[in-house]
Amino acid sequence: MSVTEPPKDTPFGLEPNVAAGLAYLFTLLGGIIMLVGGGTNKFVKWAAAQSITMWAVYFVLWTVLMFIHLWVLYPILWLLSIVLWIWTTVTGFQGKEVRIPGIANLTESIFKSQL
Repeated sequence: MSVTEPPKDTPFGLEPNVAAGLAYLFTLLGGIIMLVGGGTNKFVKWAAAQSITMWAVYFVLWTVLMFIHLWVLYPILWLLSIVLWIWTTVTGFQGKEVRIPGIANLTESIFKSQL
């Protein structure tokens, strides 16, 4: 007779900190996978939704800068995105909730029905 563990409330049965860290690590795709991967853990859902929002905003800003020919701002946007990416990934794997100023409010308004 074997004892099975009850299912976790996280995507794919991962530990919450691992799921949150992966949502940030794999950027937009990681966020989408962790958001739709099942589970009801609010910490993981927040990390996934914020990752989606953060990277969607990055791609929109990048496109706008390209469209209006402000290539000089690319290095600043790139550096900011790398810092945010590392910060969110590390804190996600540590199991700490991250709330990026501006992005957090946008995340709450976009994903309010799923959080």
